[in-house]
Amino acid sequence: MRPLALLLVLLLTPALLAQEVRVVDGKRYVVHTVVAGQTLYGISRHYAVPVADLTAANPAAAQGLSIGQVLLIPQDAVDRKELRSAPKFRATGELVHTVAKKETLFGIAQRYGVEQTALIERNPELVGGLKAGMELVIPPATSKEVPVIAAEPARADNSRSHLVLAGETLFSLGKRYGVTIEALKEANGGLAEGLKVGTYLRIPAPPEPEPVLDTVRRPIRYQVGLLLPLCLDRNDSVHSADPDQQGLYTVTDIAGQFLAGARMAIDSMARTGMQLDVHLHDVGEDATTWGPVLRKGEMRTMDLFIGPFHRGAIDQLAAVVRDAHIVCPVPQSNKVILGHPQVSKVISGRPDLVQHMGRYAGTKHARENLILLRPDLPAEKELQDQLLRAVQAALAERTDRLRDSALVARPGKRDLGDLTGKLDLARLNVLLVPSEDVEFVSSLVTRLTPLVGKYRIAVFGMPAWSSMDVLEPGDLNKLDLHVPAATHIDRDAPAVRAFTERFRVEHGTDAGPYAFLGFDVTMYYLTCLKEEGMGFPDRFDLVATSPLHMGFRMRRMGIENGFGNESALMLEYRDLGVHPAR
Repeated sequence: MRPLALLLVLLLTPALLAQEVRVVDGKRYVVHTVVAGQTLYGISRHYAVPVADLTAANPAAAQGLSIGQVLLIPQDAVDRKELRSAPKFRATGELVHTVAKKETLFGIAQRYGVEQTALIERNPELVGGLKAGMELVIPPATSKEVPVIAAEPARADNSRSHLVLAGETLFSLGKRYGVTIEALKEANGGLAEGLKVGTYLRIPAPPEPEPVLDTVRRPIRYQVGLLLPLCLDRNDSVHSADPDQQGLYTVTDIAGQFLAGARMAIDSMARTGMQLDVHLHDVGEDATTWGPVLRKGEMRTMDLFIGPFHRGAIDQLAAVVRDAHIVCPVPQSNKVILGHPQVSKVISGRPDLVQHMGRYAGTKHARENLILLRPDLPAEKELQDQLLRAVQAALAERTDRLRDSALVARPGKRDLGDLTGKLDLARLNVLLVPSEDVEFVSSLVTRLTPLVGKYRIAVFGMPAWSSMDVLEPGDLNKLDLHVPAATHIDRDAPAVRAFTERFRVEHGTDAGPYAFLGFDVTMYYLTCLKEEGMGFPDRFDLVATSPLHMGFRMRRMGIENGFGNESALMLEYRDLGVHPAR
């Protein structure tokens, strides 16, 4: 197509410019989300693509459309001539045709497969005659040439759309969404060609549980165990050893803040009508304290545990409690969920944060000069590889990407190596630095800062950078440093201010990080329990809350393992402070 003709097509279809374009198996598709009132035939006319090509690209569409379903519109099937006069969509999902010169009512009715009387009834202004430039609402097609299923408006059936990612199988998707493989195939036209990465599946709603089973899974009153290292005895020994000692033992202070935040969440849920019996236990810091507590018969009557904090205590509790879910609410390695399918770890670990950094940078900066820094630091090679894979996966989803991968530079501990030669004067240079080596990081920041006047630079570093005293906040500000984080308290956020004021009134002190953690974690898991019953771990994705300082995207880390939190935040150094990234 000539450039001028292509420009005319784009000008005539402005909605197309705002829509996502996806590449699957080398073919380009426009992504369309179905809204109420739309039909497969109407979508076909809007995009100038035959119905047969739409159903070939979207087998589920042959079963009828669902509101919210995602369709891929094959661009190689577009009739460019038809596209120039293609109808628009109204908010109601109906088609709108703009009358051209010399068009007749008969011709328009024939074009859309409708009766002339139906066209006049839907557009009373036609009584005054057909005029060029008029916009006519097209009623649903009634022609025998239009398949019945293609003329049916999208229905609300509680199904959802899922983008197929690499490595996913029908088995894993069935487990994730609680539906059978047969149900997935039936909802998607049989899937004769299997799953295709980059396409969308219709996920049918899981079957309703039997009423008798539901009464078992949703008891009237829930039993919740709060197992916290209050270490009350340590405060007595600390103060007896040093009468002048001010304040609480550090672990007691942390657990006390967590408890205060958790109690506020419990009070909030109680006001919604949730009936709870909360059992608070001091499990201390070692097995001599937590052992006797965890062996109590009462533990086997709990529906949910928040805590313990220590991995050894969680291992012991998981060995004797099989039905209740156990939440590890503080930073721990992923080993805490290995072999324990009933355990959740809510603080994102370093691998999750690196994945988030790669997804964020690859998605937001696909058109910029992405450079991965790979200094010769053997201990960090795995981090570097992991970040590169995450960036490449994110770039693969962007058709407007500058390259398929990030450039790789190899600076040393005392020089920039080949990095300077890879910087671009015309683009933003996004430097990805998955390093926690203080010597390398401090040297890098020192050498990059003078280049800011010549190049536009944004650096993506690790959370550990915020605790490196050798780094000057002003330099990090100049380098537009971004770091991933599991949590962040934005003191300017209205919800955070409201919580802080309420906490101060109720407890006479300021809310620290662990108070926010106690509130967010308790609020999320009590909501899971209230909305989804005892089987909530299989339906984490159905639960939505409004946390104050973190996110929740829980995913099982293997069939025999528990759940990790994939959610993370991206923070940005600006105005001599740390803020959520813009």
